[in-house]
Amino acid sequence: MATRRQFLQGVSTVGTLACTGKAMDTGVEPIGIRSAEPERWVPDGTVNDIVFPSGIQVGDVTSTTGFVSVQINGEDVSWVLVEESDGEWVDHSNGLELAVDGTVQFGLVNLKSDTAYCIVCFAGSGDRSAVTRFRSGLGDGDWRIVTFGAASCLGGNLPWQTLTRAAEEQLDFFLLLGDTVYTNSRSYSTAWGDWKRALKVQGMEDLTQSTSIVATWDDHELVNNFDWDLIENPSVVFDNAWRAFQNAVPMDKDQTGKMYRKISHGSVCEVFVLDCRGERRSDSGLYMSVEQMDWLKASLSESSARFKFIMNSVPIIDFTGLIGDVEAIDRWQGFPEQRTEILSHIEDNSIEGVLWLGGDFHFGLVAQVSPTGSTGDTLIEVLNGPTGSFINIMGELMVPTEQFQDAVATWTYTKYMCNPQTGEVQVQFIDDSGEILLERSLLL
Repeated sequence: MATRRQFLQGVSTVGTLACTGKAMDTGVEPIGIRSAEPERWVPDGTVNDIVFPSGIQVGDVTSTTGFVSVQINGEDVSWVLVEESDGEWVDHSNGLELAVDGTVQFGLVNLKSDTAYCIVCFAGSGDRSAVTRFRSGLGDGDWRIVTFGAASCLGGNLPWQTLTRAAEEQLDFFLLLGDTVYTNSRSYSTAWGDWKRALKVQGMEDLTQSTSIVATWDDHELVNNFDWDLIENPSVVFDNAWRAFQNAVPMDKDQTGKMYRKISHGSVCEVFVLDCRGERRSDSGLYMSVEQMDWLKASLSESSARFKFIMNSVPIIDFTGLIGDVEAIDRWQGFPEQRTEILSHIEDNSIEGVLWLGGDFHFGLVAQVSPTGSTGDTLIEVLNGPTGSFINIMGELMVPTEQFQDAVATWTYTKYMCNPQTGEVQVQFIDDSGEILLERSLLL
């Protein structure tokens, strides 16, 4: 495992990892971090963890909109949203929502770009939820360093201390890259029960009260190694898992009507959320549907954002130089035609600022997507997590090479600091205690 000390000792020889792209000449003064926020808003009322067992989750936040999900042991919820103005919390909006199967979900509109918000929900008794803080996305005229976090493979290691460490940062947003729950169930009731338990874990509560989330799924939100062509009654598994996921995760369901979607933060960054599990058909050689592939290629080509983060639950890295083709069918490597299709599209169209973000492998990694001389060798992927699941010994045994740069073999979350003016993304792997185990600067 590479430690922070080892990284710093080697920085003179490793330096900045260069990828496709270059720094942007904006013609403006150097930018900094976002403005300070006031202490989290404290409304009247008593927090009731029985009525509101997992607080409030806010997701897929843009410069003007967001989505809210609340679990409630009751029939309806009133909510109040406040925004920061000149260092104070002022009223923004409020409403009343009815619960469906114990869940309340609604949208937020007319947000101001790059502004801090707090939201609280009240039951009819007057008891309230904990307060959730989040920040709206950057608009077209916003230009600053964006800081976000990412994790995958939560599983054990309760109470997910790395998520509590992430919560302390009050990040711009946080990515959940899949295997957030390990349900492996064909029934809706079991899957939904696993989600409800996950949302109540202390680390998850801390995280979702501190920032908005963007989530996708992997196999364990369905069943292990889910593939439409390889399991019995796949439509039953899919429908129940999709219903449970939508109940748990606040998300923009209107963009495509499916899991894949994009979240924009002005001209600084866009997050492209992929579904690398729910459309997989081995017999047809499809890692994802043709429709999703066409959407991804078009969206990347149309994007004017300086950074383009592709949220990819299972890595696109070619692991031939590390483990050969072992279990390749369960990642992009086992679907070479579509893998080459998307990598060639990025390279042939000189799409700059792309960084692949993956999970699933149970150790942290910074690597070239492909060996030097192969399609995709100009691109980088960062593997995130695990936050709680078992540690893959591969991370301990890996010897750094030209393709496989650094590995971290312990529970971590990954912090990204994105400077659109220099074109650099600083990546830090942070453990349960808050220590930075590995630090890497990527020039995109």
